[in-house]
Amino acid sequence: MIIPFIMLLIITVGLLLERKYNESKIVDIYEDKFEEWKKHATTSQNEKQCKELVGLVFFEDNKLNIQVLDKKVIGRLERKKFTIKV
Repeated sequence: MIIPFIMLLIITVGLLLERKYNESKIVDIYEDKFEEWKKHATTSQNEKQCKELVGLVFFEDNKLNIQVLDKKVIGRLERKKFTIKV
């Protein structure tokens, strides 16, 4: 009766040690991936956004007139009640 109990105890201890080893291995893998992600995430935030010329603003007859060079921004400008020249 003592031999099966010792075998069960050895198997239990072996499984516990294997689980601890695999968990630490997985944690190390994800820590490396997290460090790599942080490295790539910080480089994308440091890049400067370049400016794009989309229109010209003129002051004529006490009004602001905007000549748009890129038609994508017309919707944004119309919400602000500007006169738009295309």
